[in-house]
Amino acid sequence: MKFSILQKELLNSLQVISAVVPVRSATPIAENILFTVEEEKLKITGTDIEVSMRTEIPIKESFEPGSIALPGKIITEMIRSLPNIPIHFETDDNNKVKITTDKGVYSLSGISKENYPELPTLSEENSISIASNKLKRMLTKTIFAVSSEELRPALMGVYFQIMKDELRMVATDGHRLSKIVDTDFGHDKEPVMMIIPPKAVQIAIKNFNEDGLTQIRFSNEALSFTFDGTVLYTRLVEGEYPDYEKVIPRENEFKLTVDKDMLISATKRVSIFSSALTHQIRYTLTKDNVKIQSEDVDIGGEAHEELPIEYTGEEMDIGYNAEYILDILKHIDDDKVLFHLNSPVKATLITPIKQNENESFVMLIMPIKLSS
Repeated sequence: MKFSILQKELLNSLQVISAVVPVRSATPIAENILFTVEEEKLKITGTDIEVSMRTEIPIKESFEPGSIALPGKIITEMIRSLPNIPIHFETDDNNKVKITTDKGVYSLSGISKENYPELPTLSEENSISIASNKLKRMLTKTIFAVSSEELRPALMGVYFQIMKDELRMVATDGHRLSKIVDTDFGHDKEPVMMIIPPKAVQIAIKNFNEDGLTQIRFSNEALSFTFDGTVLYTRLVEGEYPDYEKVIPRENEFKLTVDKDMLISATKRVSIFSSALTHQIRYTLTKDNVKIQSEDVDIGGEAHEELPIEYTGEEMDIGYNAEYILDILKHIDDDKVLFHLNSPVKATLITPIKQNENESFVMLIMPIKLSS
């Protein structure tokens, strides 16, 4: 294998691929990055076995086809340390690579491609295409609510539903839930339900561009995103996702409208004085204002603030986990936020004041029992 490339081009691709490459792995080969030259392209592949990624760079200079796997951490750090200059790679028959620049010559032992895991290929028959910016938005609006509780593995991912006339994404950890639906969508085959693991979602969000399309291919066990010369492959989370519709209340008639940024700021300040264990804050709701309170009996601290609101319901005290409520508020795009309430012991729905065209976005948070 032989090729030449600019440092910046190579580093950009290595930084993308490094997101999936573990520093230490029970499968040592996964600590390496595979370099393959073929058809005037340099293909760079990384994997942690569960999630894999490959990206391509056109090669215009002289090259010879071939492949070699190199230690991911070392090669990435080495390329990062160079200025933006041409770099020449050349391998020998003993899987040794010589890297030459005008700064010096470096050599590194590699591993044969035959020992590197093959990146699976999914059929184009089972695929859809969606605007990358829309896909990024939907994943971003749900990933924060994914569970980290290993005792409930089916909740440890974003539930991705391809329906006849809409595309849905849902995530919940049992304390909060986020659901976003794109109604400007059509699928002429049977509905598809998948649970995408969070690592793949986070990598996808980071790398999707605002322009262009992403092709999604899927099977019963796996899914891939293809965008901008990059393929992101992941195994799916096994298990059956719970019927989340059952926990979304339909009778929350009380409406609370409040300035989002003011509520975030006040909640942040007051929550500093909340219990480090429960993060409990209390919202006392009246017609014209909300009193936000917290206390930590262990340190003898307490705080309260008041904000103007518009509220069309019974006066009530309701408790929330401050961290959860702040996570939800940060995902509202509007200047104001709308709470849909029923009682201090039933789930609260939180939505933007105005939904985007062809979109339905709703989040849910379970109240916590207030200490007396």
